[in-house]
Amino acid sequence: MSQPFPMLTEQQQPYSWAITPNAGALKELANGIWNCAVQTNQRPLVVLSTAGPLMGVRRALEVYRPADLPNHLAFLPQVISFQDWLEAAPGAWKFPKKQSDLERWLGVYSTLRKHPDLQAWFKAESETGAWGLAQAIVKACDTLSKAVSPHLQKQIHVFMQQYESDQDQQNKIGEVWGREVQTLLDATIQEAYRGMARKVVDQEANVLLTFWRYTASVSDPAFRNQFAIAAHLHALAQAQAVHQARPLIWVETADPTPIDQEIIADLLHQYAQLAPAIEVKMDWSAVGLWPEAIQGGDKSTQAVQNVHHAQIEGWRLVSAKRFEELAWTAAKTIEQHLIDGKTNLALVAQDRLVARRARALLARLGPALNIADETGWKLSTTRAAAALNSWLELIQSPKDGPSVKVLLEFLQNPFLDIEKILNREKDFCIGLIAELEDILMASKAESGWTTFYLAIERAQQYAVKTASAIPSSALLELLQFVRERHHEWSKLKVDCNKAYKLLQANLQATGMATSLEKDSAGKQLLEVLKSFDLHRPDHQLTVMRLNEWLSLIKTVVEGASYQEEGGDARANLSILPLSSARLREFDAIVLVGCDEQQLPAYSEPPLFFSDALNQLLKTSTIEMQFVQQARDLSQLLVSCSQVDLLWQSKSKNGEPLRPSAWIQRLQSKVDWHALSPQIQKRVFEPNPIDMAVAHFEEDLPMPLSMSPSAYKALRDCPYRYYVRSLLGLRKIKSVDEGFDASLAGQTLHQVLKSFYHSLKTEEHKNPNLKTQDEERHEWMEARLNMESEQEFAPLIEGDARVMGALRDWQKQIPSFIDWQLQREQAGWQYFDGELKVGFDLPFADIDGNFKTIRIEGFADRFDIHIDDSKLASVIDYKNQRFERVKQRAEHLLDDPQLLIYARAANESQENHKLLGRQVKQAEWVALKADLSKEAQKAARSQEVQEMPEMMMQFSAQITEDVQGLWSKKPMQAFAPEGVCQYCEARGICRKGFW
Repeated sequence: MSQPFPMLTEQQQPYSWAITPNAGALKELANGIWNCAVQTNQRPLVVLSTAGPLMGVRRALEVYRPADLPNHLAFLPQVISFQDWLEAAPGAWKFPKKQSDLERWLGVYSTLRKHPDLQAWFKAESETGAWGLAQAIVKACDTLSKAVSPHLQKQIHVFMQQYESDQDQQNKIGEVWGREVQTLLDATIQEAYRGMARKVVDQEANVLLTFWRYTASVSDPAFRNQFAIAAHLHALAQAQAVHQARPLIWVETADPTPIDQEIIADLLHQYAQLAPAIEVKMDWSAVGLWPEAIQGGDKSTQAVQNVHHAQIEGWRLVSAKRFEELAWTAAKTIEQHLIDGKTNLALVAQDRLVARRARALLARLGPALNIADETGWKLSTTRAAAALNSWLELIQSPKDGPSVKVLLEFLQNPFLDIEKILNREKDFCIGLIAELEDILMASKAESGWTTFYLAIERAQQYAVKTASAIPSSALLELLQFVRERHHEWSKLKVDCNKAYKLLQANLQATGMATSLEKDSAGKQLLEVLKSFDLHRPDHQLTVMRLNEWLSLIKTVVEGASYQEEGGDARANLSILPLSSARLREFDAIVLVGCDEQQLPAYSEPPLFFSDALNQLLKTSTIEMQFVQQARDLSQLLVSCSQVDLLWQSKSKNGEPLRPSAWIQRLQSKVDWHALSPQIQKRVFEPNPIDMAVAHFEEDLPMPLSMSPSAYKALRDCPYRYYVRSLLGLRKIKSVDEGFDASLAGQTLHQVLKSFYHSLKTEEHKNPNLKTQDEERHEWMEARLNMESEQEFAPLIEGDARVMGALRDWQKQIPSFIDWQLQREQAGWQYFDGELKVGFDLPFADIDGNFKTIRIEGFADRFDIHIDDSKLASVIDYKNQRFERVKQRAEHLLDDPQLLIYARAANESQENHKLLGRQVKQAEWVALKADLSKEAQKAARSQEVQEMPEMMMQFSAQITEDVQGLWSKKPMQAFAPEGVCQYCEARGICRKGFW
């Protein structure tokens, strides 16, 4: 039960005061603090063991300030957390310089480098694992330091008194600490592991002690805290000499660990020698809802009485079956509280994923609801951190260059200043990155600077060839800018100082530093990066691999929390862990994650320390966490008039989940049943999807030209043609993991064109090639191999996976040369390749008006017959197996690419120099013949049969198809599954749903 505030006398012992942590706890605490101020005629110093209730205590002191206080007591008493009080110690600048976490991790890293015996014990599988190990080691050493600190307090206080007169005395602290920690750790391990194999235990103890000896220093937190306590006591003694010593009110907001209790007890005892010291504890006897939350007496009986006295009517238990349903229920519950006029709400995130999702749903309410996330929102989840990470990923790419995915992720980050990089106007830079992405995706440029340059150069060449828009020259400038900075990192011998300065220079050069300064998360990210501006020379010159340094940056950013900027709003919602709800007032609380798996939740014991060893070192144990959470939940239920407890009744695997055992125990004592979510469901009649049909809009422009591939799409599926060619819609392209065969096909086309031109030139230089078959065969095979190596070399430099495509093709070369020689023996001679040909197709529209449409494309190759001056042939290369080529011949009219080239060559001879010749022969040539057969017998070409008849049918068919298109008839989706399987328009036509 609560006790009245004690009457203060001249006793030199701490006073003890207990308050009940219920709805009136803050009022009772505030009245007691003001009582202390009146009794001592001094402004008290109020120190809280945790920082959570800080603002609540200050508000309570303001609300319950007595009306008749003297002027010198009218100001609020100083309220501060214990950690902040230690940091504010007088003369703290005299203490050993405080090391940041980053500096301590680097100290561990350097120690591992210097001592091979430690390297043999600690082998992390990755750079990230190494820094995680460094954190664990620092934490373990701090645990040891704190465990022995009560034994060292007197020595430290003596040294502190001598500090001002003899600075050399601080060097003795390390010696005393070393002896104490050695003795304490040996005794602790002997007791904790008495039955285990001594060999393993001794090794663990030896390694940890060795590491502690190498890394411990007087600047460690455990030592600095003792320096701070001694400094405060020294200042108090000086104030007491002039009768200005203020009383200390220690508020124990959470159960301390045994080691913390020893430190605080000693502090209060020494403080009480100079000024009143009051220790305020929580009395759980009237609040604890379970026996484990109550100390002393008949716990079970008292817990039952507390349950019956609680305001159970304000508790609501809700069970949702699925994750999304639970998040919606939480959001709707909070929304209803807002409608009911409640303005100070809390969402206790026992299940953080559900809390995150509920937060996203509540963000739709707009600025009227101010949401403050206290659960430790990771800075690494912000877009500012993602932008920085995109650059870090790029600079650790191989020397040949990054993957296209890494490059585009960096170039597309919103903090990149393209205008500054290129020194161009904003209007010029609009769409530049999208243009680069289209080029790289279309060319299947997977990785490597050379590959990216080639992709842009080919796109420029193609644009000139087709008289289309030429890609911006700024694309090459942009690539060169990024490549230069990537090269700086690849040649850098990394130490912490050089790497930090180069990273800052990169952020300035790319304009990211300026952009990040304008962003809330970006500004905090830059502050985190400033921690890498190390001041100690040994840390600055720490040499490490680039991947290790980048992993260190990511580890530091991952550990940083993002602090949201709050604003004025009509209502406030605090998202917090259960422990942060202590001594805080809310109009209503929603607790998510009340299932048996998440409530209670335990933190894992730190590395190197089992729960038994933690108990003997007097640090936090699982049992202590269990009791503390029972008390926190009891306080939450008793102090708030409206509490909603939500949990997911089915796990991800579909297995049933029960509510927490604490909730089940409450249900056994009172009539309290779980409710179903009250989410309004929409009722609608199903409307089956019909086959997709496109209807023309009046103002939709009709095509004036058509490529062979577009006509094939029209034949395959009119709806597909409508989506791709008329609407111009394209599927968002992604980077494939493997090497795309289309890039190999494009390269082979260029190889063969270059080879045949070289052959024609060599025939003029060396007439023997025309008469000596063996010499001709050898030259052709050697030349084609050389041309292939040259064309593929830049691609291989950018992406080594292309080597496989080259080797597969080189295996085909002997067979391909045999096919070429056989064709020459039949009288055919190479004429030209990669020629743009086309013809104008006349037709009548729906109104009978005469119109024309241009049908054109690029033919792979034309041959002429040496024995017939009027005969020509068209060939189309296919980087496919011969079986696939034969299938094309069976459906010639649905894929009439060769017929289009043949008609174009026959009708527009002035454009391609086939004057006087008619294309009467056409064939496909497979570039992947079956080499299991003899080279002479490996089938490679498939000729179009009955060419004249096919040409007549094709001409009638294409005229009919174009007339039907221009008549704007409905375009239906009816293609077979073979066509639909890889169709980009499938997501629009929704085939599979009708």
